[in-house]
Amino acid sequence: MSLKRLNCFLLSLLVSGLFLFGTPANAVPLPGTLADSTASVQRELLQTLLENGVISPEQFERLMRQSAGDAARSRDLLGDDDDFGYTQTDIRTRRFRVRSEDGRDLFRLRGRLYIDGAGNFLDDRKNTVDDSRPNRGNLARYGTIIRSARIGAEGVMYEDFLWRLEVDFRDEEVRLRGAYLEYIRLNPFRIKIGNIKEPFGLEWMNSRNRATFMERAANVDAYKPDWNLGMELAWQGSRYSLSTALMSGGGLLNERDLTGGYAFAGRATVAPYIGFDSYSHLGFSSSYRVNAFTERIDGNFDQQYADVRMRTRTGTRAIDGRFIGADDLDDVVDITRYHAEAAFGIGPVHVQGEYTIVDVRRDFLKPDLSLGGWYVQAGWFLTGERRNYRPDRGNFGAVVPNRNFRPGFGPGALELALRYAQVDSNDEDYDGGEMKHFTAGLNWYLNRETRLMLNYIYLDAERLNGKRTKGSLIAARVQFEF
Repeated sequence: MSLKRLNCFLLSLLVSGLFLFGTPANAVPLPGTLADSTASVQRELLQTLLENGVISPEQFERLMRQSAGDAARSRDLLGDDDDFGYTQTDIRTRRFRVRSEDGRDLFRLRGRLYIDGAGNFLDDRKNTVDDSRPNRGNLARYGTIIRSARIGAEGVMYEDFLWRLEVDFRDEEVRLRGAYLEYIRLNPFRIKIGNIKEPFGLEWMNSRNRATFMERAANVDAYKPDWNLGMELAWQGSRYSLSTALMSGGGLLNERDLTGGYAFAGRATVAPYIGFDSYSHLGFSSSYRVNAFTERIDGNFDQQYADVRMRTRTGTRAIDGRFIGADDLDDVVDITRYHAEAAFGIGPVHVQGEYTIVDVRRDFLKPDLSLGGWYVQAGWFLTGERRNYRPDRGNFGAVVPNRNFRPGFGPGALELALRYAQVDSNDEDYDGGEMKHFTAGLNWYLNRETRLMLNYIYLDAERLNGKRTKGSLIAARVQFEF
């Protein structure tokens, strides 16, 4: 056999092996490989075999689950759950992207749309705790809202830099939700600068597209930091992630007389155990922020500190009652946050929880405050899927149904979930409110990009002045991403 024929024979064996067995668990796709296109062909081939009756639905689900597990372990520069490295395809349309011929540059559009609706069944919706005055606090019986409408782009330059620019059209405002440049050539170190999230906790660092419930847990929503200008240094390992950031208080607007403040923040996560269909996760975060202020002249050169907002709603923005932190904090000098997180999953079952403590130091002889809260939640995929845990980032990727919803073909993925949260913002002279919050959720993933969500919410909120609100809400969402 000639050398040329031998090379062709070996290449055919390699390609056949990829089709039959998928990508090895420790493989890292490089620009120009067939890993991504092979995964797509595998899915189409399995669907064709099922439709033609060659394999049973049980065999189809098992093979799809194995293929998804192999793909999830592959490295993906953009952090997108469906793009495992580069391919030899110049243009992809369903999740639109364009790749340069040499594979060193990539451009992709991204975005999302959330359409929410909710009904109010609180015991007394005309006298709620989001207004401290008696017989005030009138909430609508029902409401609808575009919860989020984002459009953006991201890409890779020279295989050295990642970039993203994304805006959110919400509440009659345009907000930046990611505008940064990230250098990745120092692998496993990464350096990111721009409009970024301050590293803090599991739910906050997880994309809202991957959230189990319509809104984050009460303690996370109330005490999380924000998107700000900053610089982050991250270290991503196979079972851990470390990140530290220096954040400013600046954004799109710059007030002439306001000194914006700054923050130091860090997060560390580790995955003590990872199996084929199971994982465990632990993490800790901390943040110290010096509050923004203006100089005022009143005989002394005192600093007038900006008001600080730490609030959470009912569990749906379609009924927008501010049940925790309706009144902003004044005269805040600095804020220190501590946060612990844990999660684990076994097959289709997953559990997670987080605990937050916030220490607030104030000026003008006002007492310091200690606020906090926690939550625990559990979920179960009735159709056998599992959460896509990513230990190198300490968060979760997309849920991919074993069989997309299509009449006569597949049901999509169904998930049941329960969550209990408790938050306490009553301390000293600050009447921020206390709330117990229960949520039951049903998620129907029609495919990777489309999800229908239904949440039943029961809450019991109370303020220091004795005002109390309790009762139920029902909320629903149509969610689409691209």
